[in-house]
Amino acid sequence: MQIILQEDVEKLGTRGEVVEVAAGYARNYLLPHKLALEASPANIKRLEKIRITLSSARQRKKAPPNSRPPC
Repeated sequence: MQIILQEDVEKLGTRGEVVEVAAGYARNYLLPHKLALEASPANIKRLEKIRITLSSARQRKKAPPNSRPPC
């Protein structure tokens, strides 16, 4: 079963990764504890939108502020 991790899970992956796990592990542990979402087409599209938003926010942070001459 493919899932999208909502949190970092030791020995499995980091937040935002799409990983393959046993159906029972997903159903009985990851999904009830809200550590993951099922990797449906709608959830994958939502993940891509979030990634785009985060990457553009990171780029804005990295951009230097208005360049001013040193004092």
